[in-house]
Amino acid sequence: MAQSLPAISAQGLEILGVELPALAAIRVALTGGSGGKYHVPHSDLRRYSFGGCRYALPAADAATYPLLDVFGGICKKCSVSLPDAPDAMWRAAAFASDRAAALQRARADRAVRTWLGYARYAAQQQPGDEERFDAWLKTARTDRKLAKDARTLAEARKDVATGYAEFLTRYAASCPEVDAYNGARDAVRRTAGSAERRVLDEVTAAVAGQSARRPQQYEPQPEVDVWPLVCGVWLAARSRGLDAARTAELVQDAVSRELAGARVVDVTRLPAPQTPGGGYDSPASWADRELAVWRPRAVAEACARLEAEFEAESAHTSPRLLLVHDWPLTNTRDTPVAYLAASPVIGPLVPFGYRRRDYFSEAGDAAGPSYSAVIAAPGHIVAKLEKEQAAQGGHYPPRFVAGGPVTGRRRTDQTAALKLLRTAFPVLPADAGSGPDTVPEAVDEQRRARAAASYRFERGDDGERASRIASSLSDGYGCWIPGGSEQTAFLKELGTWLSWQVLRLDMWCGPEGAEGVWASLYGTLDDVGEGELVLKPGGQHRPVQIPLNRVVAVVGAPRWDRDHHQKAPLWNPYEPVPVPSTASSAAHRRMRVLPVVGEEG
Repeated sequence: MAQSLPAISAQGLEILGVELPALAAIRVALTGGSGGKYHVPHSDLRRYSFGGCRYALPAADAATYPLLDVFGGICKKCSVSLPDAPDAMWRAAAFASDRAAALQRARADRAVRTWLGYARYAAQQQPGDEERFDAWLKTARTDRKLAKDARTLAEARKDVATGYAEFLTRYAASCPEVDAYNGARDAVRRTAGSAERRVLDEVTAAVAGQSARRPQQYEPQPEVDVWPLVCGVWLAARSRGLDAARTAELVQDAVSRELAGARVVDVTRLPAPQTPGGGYDSPASWADRELAVWRPRAVAEACARLEAEFEAESAHTSPRLLLVHDWPLTNTRDTPVAYLAASPVIGPLVPFGYRRRDYFSEAGDAAGPSYSAVIAAPGHIVAKLEKEQAAQGGHYPPRFVAGGPVTGRRRTDQTAALKLLRTAFPVLPADAGSGPDTVPEAVDEQRRARAAASYRFERGDDGERASRIASSLSDGYGCWIPGGSEQTAFLKELGTWLSWQVLRLDMWCGPEGAEGVWASLYGTLDDVGEGELVLKPGGQHRPVQIPLNRVVAVVGAPRWDRDHHQKAPLWNPYEPVPVPSTASSAAHRRMRVLPVVGEEG
């Protein structure tokens, strides 16, 4: 069990350069120490606590210690808890110190600047981080002793945020020019089936793909494929603004380093002899000489063909809205479009899926939730992505959805972006504060229809345990339908056993006073509040607040992720249940009672 409070980085606090005396004065009661681990005393050692520390001693044996000094020595099985204001101050300090340390690591990075690297650095700023930090400081200011530290930390955090934004700006300036990169990438794609590639494939086959470069420590014998090597060096050089002559020189140098002194393995791959056969010690020496003459010419012809196909695109087009799924662009497969990470994001991020590492994952690919985002991208880039996506056919789900032009008017662009986002996920963060005061008529009709069509779980008088009811609900044997404060309290009681079960929440979605849609959300129940439910989409994303007046029913989804051929959805369209007529609703359900067979038969 992890500690309830995050650790504060001492290095990060030093980088921040601030003194937080009120934070350092926070003390907690602990037992143990004296060279061993500290433990949080249990409130009642007579009661069994699942996941609790068995080394915890009674509170009578505890002493108080400064939490900042002893936090690293507290047992990992113990849960450290603080009052609201100190807890918020501690979490804000941990967040700010982590961001300061991340900024220092980013500035010390000397790797080659790429758009994929930019996207990974930009993605370190998770959605909602700044809002949570401001909320923590607001809570901390409720304690007068912590108010001064909160102001100091807020100023330090502002400086770190400014420094990180400047770092990203300088990083983007060192990345390849976007239009040249796209033009060079298109040239590589168009020459994939050219005769020049087939010639370079013959060069690779002639040396059996064996590189002449000496292997490094613990490295197997290096192998080389000449065509990808030529394309990679040419693409990197041209996208960074180098001219054709300098690019060709770099390509020749790269191939020479890999194949200098390489021996011919398959002479049938060589073209017609270019040099006289006399004067060589052996046929192998003659074949190696033929390769040394043939290889530079083949590489030069490949560079010439790439230059003939190269055409940098024009950026003189107005920006357009573009909905991008599976955001951020931090995986290796996102390299061709990672430059989109530099485009401004309009509106919030909404849940899309969850990334997992597998056999095909590469270094730097991280697991975690992914989102859908709307960005303002150059118009010619949007048109290009649309064309490439249409050429893929319907085998792959579309990743990009083009929108209208960016007008420059904030409210107009925001409204258009939110409309695009609702196609990706029907519930937006703004819906939490715009729920209807009363239950809409359509939602009320659906509640009655669901109650008549399926079994409705209610708090019974037969003493049935809440755990059994929660199990039946999660297995899909019935549904929970809102119906007053008693039903809300009943669901809150079931929440203890439903917190790790995936449920399906049927609801009406859309902005207040506008046309909405029916949707079924899948996730785990995070909390049941006053007039709202808090759902974690897919059980992996950050909680989403849903007004209770929009909810039709909550039902279990036991087979939500059983289909291994496709990813489990976070939502699906909801098909409304037909509303029963008055006559059919008044009819009672009849039960056939069979007579009891006596001993006489």
